[in-house]
Amino acid sequence: MLRLSALISDARDRDEGFSIIEVLVAMTVFAMIAAGVAMGIASSLYLAHGSRSREVAIGLAQDAIDRARTSTNLFGVVDETKPVRVGEVDYSVQQTARWVPTAGTANACGAGGGPLAYKRVSMTVSWTAGGRGEAQSISMNSMVAPTSSVTAANLGTIIVSVSRVDGSGNPGVSVSIGPNASPNGASAITSTIPQTDSTGCSYAVNVKPGRYDVALAKSGNIDDGTSSGSLGAQTTRPSTTVTVTANQTSAANFNYDTALTIAPQWTDPNAGAATFTSPTSTPVSLRRKTADYGPYAAGTTTQVFPYADGYKAVPGTPASCSSVDPENWTTANGSAVTPRSAAQPLAGTNAVKAPVQILTVKLAGKLDNALTATTTTPNANSGDPGCATTTSYTFTGLPVGGTATIALPYGTYTLRSGTVTSILGGVISIAFASGTPNVTTATGVTTASNKVMLDPRRAP
Repeated sequence: MLRLSALISDARDRDEGFSIIEVLVAMTVFAMIAAGVAMGIASSLYLAHGSRSREVAIGLAQDAIDRARTSTNLFGVVDETKPVRVGEVDYSVQQTARWVPTAGTANACGAGGGPLAYKRVSMTVSWTAGGRGEAQSISMNSMVAPTSSVTAANLGTIIVSVSRVDGSGNPGVSVSIGPNASPNGASAITSTIPQTDSTGCSYAVNVKPGRYDVALAKSGNIDDGTSSGSLGAQTTRPSTTVTVTANQTSAANFNYDTALTIAPQWTDPNAGAATFTSPTSTPVSLRRKTADYGPYAAGTTTQVFPYADGYKAVPGTPASCSSVDPENWTTANGSAVTPRSAAQPLAGTNAVKAPVQILTVKLAGKLDNALTATTTTPNANSGDPGCATTTSYTFTGLPVGGTATIALPYGTYTLRSGTVTSILGGVISIAFASGTPNVTTATGVTTASNKVMLDPRRAP
């Protein structure tokens, strides 16, 4: 009996304490609790930091609006972005300011119509939340009125808005305003007219009613030809005319940007590396949508407005001769029209290649050294759209009585060869031979009825 009691006591002693499984379970539970507590603390800190950052951002926006409200010159309150560092956080304070007239809609410079009433100032403060890298922002808006009327009674305001090709304002543009040739009451403006600000705006206030000419100037810039004084031609000194009415604003809007420099060329798209003799005049026109610019002389450089979609180059003057533009030709019998050259890029000096046709011509006379090609009525059903105005191209310095390789815009021509007798003041006199030059037929070059047709179409 005593032996049994001893055995039971020994077994109980061996069962005292914790097993390894119980220890692992306890440690796991403790780790989960600790992780939860840590996450809670981290979240609290993050929320506290985010709340603090938001409070700082609101304060920065409010300070910026207060500065706008206390500004003595609302014309100086313009779009701008400023970096601000507070503690360990970097903030970006973006200000957008728009004049709001009593009539019309708000824009960067103020719409024409009623007098400028006040400015709508919008502040956006953005920052990156610490720890998680999330972008945060707050916005605040306010209306700011000038301390006094922008323009005195019975006078007017001229708003000048200058935009780049991307729609942004063009700063640093010099603006001149003076009475028109038919002033209708206008008088010289004696106050200094400021250059355009960061939003491309300039203003003339307290202007006497009448007609005024507004002109721009900035080195290396050119307009798109839409200002009234440009008459459809791109110019480095654009101008327009505005009429000022008492107690109203008048707007002069321009598209004006850094000019794109180009170098027009004639080239055969089907024989790009071939050499040829060019005529004495090698015009190149630039086409964009329904507008033509130029013509410009091949082999020179010129500056044009930097449209994002570029230009198409065409030899000659397509407005008076449809034949020179390959896209004007009909596409009967499944023929494909040779496309115009690709649009030019935006930067640098670019070779603008206008498509022409190379052809080989045997001069008619043994002493001939010159040739003229004159547009003529196309043969019936040829697909050539023809020319409204007759155009002639003159080639000089050709091999005497020999064979010449020349290039011409697409179209239908009559050819004559002869001998140069004199060149006076750029006028070339030629004694023509009695015969007709012989043209070598080739792809795109056909002859019929003493006419030569240069065809841009190629079989697909």
